[in-house]
Amino acid sequence: MAAITITDWGTLDPTEAVAYLEGQGHEVVLLDTLDPARIVERTPECDAIIASFIELSAETLAALPNLRVIATAAVGYNKIDIEAARSRGIDVCNMPPEATEEVSTHAVAGILGMLRELRPSAEQVEAGGWDYSALPMPPRVSELALGLFSFGRIARAVAERARPFFGRVIAYDPFVPEDAWQEGVERVDSTDALLAQSDVLSLHSLLTEQTRGFLGRENLAKLPEGAYVANVARGELIDEDALADALDAGRVRGAFLDVLETEPALPGNRLVRHPRAMVTPHAAFRSATTVRKYFLIPAENVCLVLAGERPHTLVN
Repeated sequence: MAAITITDWGTLDPTEAVAYLEGQGHEVVLLDTLDPARIVERTPECDAIIASFIELSAETLAALPNLRVIATAAVGYNKIDIEAARSRGIDVCNMPPEATEEVSTHAVAGILGMLRELRPSAEQVEAGGWDYSALPMPPRVSELALGLFSFGRIARAVAERARPFFGRVIAYDPFVPEDAWQEGVERVDSTDALLAQSDVLSLHSLLTEQTRGFLGRENLAKLPEGAYVANVARGELIDEDALADALDAGRVRGAFLDVLETEPALPGNRLVRHPRAMVTPHAAFRSATTVRKYFLIPAENVCLVLAGERPHTLVN
C-alpha cells in the first residue's frame, strides 16, 4: 500500500481517481492547496502526488523522502523542478492529449467571437442598447490569415477547425518534419515571416527559456497594424504590459486569452478589464468528459509507476 496525496484540483472532480486508487489498495489524502508547505506538513511520507499547478521545487522534493512519482492533471509541468526530480529518482508524468478537442475548439470559438465583436455586441444589448452602427466594424474572416506559433497537436486541431473560416492558415514550427505537415496549412520559415503575415496570431508553443516572453514589444511591432492575438497555451509566452499597451494604442485590435502569467489574475492586471480583450479562466480544457478524466488518468499513471511499469506519459 502506498500513500498518495491529491492536491489543487480546483473545479475538477477527483472522486473517480480516489475510488480507483483505493481500489488498487492505496491510501489517499485529499489536500486542496497550492501551498507546497502544506504537503510537507500534512503528508511528509507520501509516495506519490497528483496535482495540477502547485509549485514543487527542489526544496519541497527534498522534504518528501519517500516520493516516487508526481503525476500532473495538466499537460504542462513547468511548476515542477524536473532536474531535481530526476536527481532524486522521482518520475514525473503529465497528462496525455485528452483535451485536444476541447482546447482547440475553445481557441477557435474565442478567436471567431473576438473577430465578430460578440463581447461588445452582447454588452451593448445588456445595457439596453440596440444599435449595431455604434459597434466596432468587424473584418471579413475569409479575408484574414490565421498564424499559428508552433504546430503541435493542439495547433493542428485548431488549423483543422479554422481552415473553413480563414482565407489562409500559416504556421511556424522548425521541429515538425515536412512529411508530418498538415495539408492546407502554409509553412513559413521564420518567426518574422509568421508575424508579418498573421492578421490573427494564435500561440501554441511550449513554455521554454527561448519562448518565455516571445510576444513582447519587439514582436508585437512586427504584426500587421490592427492584428489580433490569441493564447490558449501558456501565459508566460506574452509580455502582458506590452500587449496592454498595444491594445491601448490600437496597434493590436483584440486579444483572446485563456491563460495569464499569474493565475488567478492579479487585481491590477490591465488585460482582464480591457475593452479590447476577452479573458477566460484557464478553462479551455473543460468538458463533462475531461473534468472526469483529468484526475483518473494521473491516478493510472501513479499506479503504473508504483507497480514498476511504464506510465502512459513520462516526461523525465
